Amino acid sequence: MSMTQVVNGGVRDAVRAMSMAGLRARGDLLGELMSRKMITDPYPTYRRFRELGPVVETSMGAVSMHHAVCNELYRHPDVVTGTSMRREITAGTSRFQQWLFSGPDRDGLVDPTGPHSLISKNPPDHTRLRKLVSKVFTPASIRALRPPLTEIAAGLVDRARAADSFDLMSDVAGVFPVLAICEILAIPQPDHERFRQWGSAVAADLDAMAPAPRQRAATRSLAELQAYFLELIARRRRSPGDDLISGLIAVEEEGEQLTAEELLVTCVLLLFAGFETTVNLIGNGALALIEHPDQLRRLRDDHDLVPGAVEELLRFDPPIQLGSRVPTADLEIAGVALPAGRPVSLMLGGANRDPAVFDDPETLDVTRPNARKHLSFAAGPHHCLGAALARLEADIVFGLLLERIGDLRLAGRPRRRPTFVLRGLTSLPLRTGR
Repeated sequence: MSMTQVVNGGVRDAVRAMSMAGLRARGDLLGELMSRKMITDPYPTYRRFRELGPVVETSMGAVSMHHAVCNELYRHPDVVTGTSMRREITAGTSRFQQWLFSGPDRDGLVDPTGPHSLISKNPPDHTRLRKLVSKVFTPASIRALRPPLTEIAAGLVDRARAADSFDLMSDVAGVFPVLAICEILAIPQPDHERFRQWGSAVAADLDAMAPAPRQRAATRSLAELQAYFLELIARRRRSPGDDLISGLIAVEEEGEQLTAEELLVTCVLLLFAGFETTVNLIGNGALALIEHPDQLRRLRDDHDLVPGAVEELLRFDPPIQLGSRVPTADLEIAGVALPAGRPVSLMLGGANRDPAVFDDPETLDVTRPNARKHLSFAAGPHHCLGAALARLEADIVFGLLLERIGDLRLAGRPRRRPTFVLRGLTSLPLRTGR
């Protein structure tokens, strides 16, 4: 990273902070969406935006908080993903605003949100790649992970409850998902901590407001992760095992196989998407239950409610707050004209609390019958491939917390992470009841 890039990043961050402050002072909707209060509690703002209509125009383009609009855009055949268009979606056509939301140069690196990633591709490339990966990442293979993942999670929970208090984020939620990915990829134990650090650094890149130092840390981690996976893939080609990487190397569909680049970016994406989403699902979900003791009691009294409760926790406070889609043709959805080529930001946290779909949406209800209609894993062709794994991991952890700790109580003040797209916690101190 050159000194020029470092200085440019620092200047950009300072100018962006002033620009956002100016937008907020003028009552601009973009300024509201990027305000610090959104980190603490974005849902009142989402509710006000939703009341403005199915699609709201801002200086960052079109935005929707309506479930019907978001769901249709996810599923519509004339709509493509905008994952690799972060600057354009956040900043619109303004070159100045695109500079405000720019990132470091990553030429030569595989980027899990870049154009070569599964989550950024569109048909027919997406269809081919997803079909290949799905032949290995099957529902049966996920179900088979329950015993080893339960053993891993039980060890973490038991170590945590040996003291009077512990931090759920650093001791369980921030460790378990990366150990699960390491189990799936057969990563050697000495490398597990490096994987956790890489996953945490790379995940910061999802956020359009990530400051330059975090972006540089993500770039360094991507470079180290890429070098690690290139060496690991070469070893698995020489000596295949019973692991996902070996399966991805061998998988074939109608004569098609993953290219070397597709294999590499898929491995990086598995860590990127499979780590932070679950970390935040566990943290957000635990805090929501603590703040709703009546719902926590229901789960303590009946552990069979946990799978449904996981869906409600995903709806109530989703780990990823924002998606994006781009129409490839002029469309009309919910009576609103959406021109071809203009991105639409889908505010999932708002859509998940749409009263047109969910009764009393601001209330946490672990027995909500239609909680699974949430859009926290997107929908349509790009529905999250790792959704079943995230559900399994959350089911395991919440089951163990209820069984071995029971009454979840705060031992200190929770701290939110300073990100907008990824909604989560950096710290959640809990008492063990000792």
